[in-house]
Amino acid sequence: MFEIKLKRQLKKFKSYNDKIKEKTNNAVRETSLLYLLTTSFFKIFVLVFFGLLIIFPFAFMILLSLMPDHQAENLKNTFSFFPEDFGKNAWMNYKLALNLEYFSAFGLTFANVVFSVTVKIFLTMLAGYAFSIKKWRGKEVLWVLLLSLLILPDVALLSGQYKVIKLLESVKITNKFFNGFIGRVMIIGIPFVASVFNILMFRNAFSMIPSRIKEVAAIDGVVGYRYLFKIAAPMVMPTTLTVVILTALVSWNAYLWPNLVAGTDYKIMSVWLFSVGRVDRGGTVQVLSNVKMAGTIASILPMFIFFFLSRKKIMGAVSRQGSAIKG
Repeated sequence: MFEIKLKRQLKKFKSYNDKIKEKTNNAVRETSLLYLLTTSFFKIFVLVFFGLLIIFPFAFMILLSLMPDHQAENLKNTFSFFPEDFGKNAWMNYKLALNLEYFSAFGLTFANVVFSVTVKIFLTMLAGYAFSIKKWRGKEVLWVLLLSLLILPDVALLSGQYKVIKLLESVKITNKFFNGFIGRVMIIGIPFVASVFNILMFRNAFSMIPSRIKEVAAIDGVVGYRYLFKIAAPMVMPTTLTVVILTALVSWNAYLWPNLVAGTDYKIMSVWLFSVGRVDRGGTVQVLSNVKMAGTIASILPMFIFFFLSRKKIMGAVSRQGSAIKG
């Protein structure tokens, strides 16, 4: 009898314990599911919110560029997000903007970017390689002087740039070269071909190359400029691409220096964009915001297309940064 009662009690206790365990597991599952749903919803909400904050200005800029004149002028009083007409007339703003010397500005800007990138890569790479060499007379003193230039803001150089402009005005009268297309490209691009920061980037990249690679190259007879361009330069390609991107963006978006030296005869994209959409109505200058936005999109589009098409090569080279050197 005692054994039978003991078995019954153990059976009841086991069933009771199983029920408690099942309730506990169900509660944990419900809590975990609620937690996962809450955290997922919060993450999605944050991503969507900040994504809309980033996308909204660009979306509104595109829609504003498609609006007719009266709707764009009425935005101060009556806000509207979508254009009234998506027909053929919606693209008249782009046609008007492109007819305002857009292609000449694009050609000058493209030439300026190519000139600035090519010369800067050549000069800063040579300087960075020179400062990565361990010993040569006056290296430390000259390096400290170059680094001290980093503390100077661009505004501090305006007075010197103004004096250069005054000298160029007298030179342009007697020298036809500076009045030509190539001369303007060189004058506009010269301030962008030297950068202490880019020299520092190349110096650090060349310094990361193991000395054994240079020793092996020297045994094979690859020394001097042959070592630099055949072995060292390909190994610092991620740094080179970074300099290319930074220089291209700075040259493409430059405004102050090109506006000072080029004047109204030769306009790069940023200077051209400043004059787009400005119309004279009864002696007062009015800015058509829809035409201005169309010009803005037209000025952004070339760089966007370039980086979109070459994004795989750029990201692939950047992702290999350090791996080629360590290998």
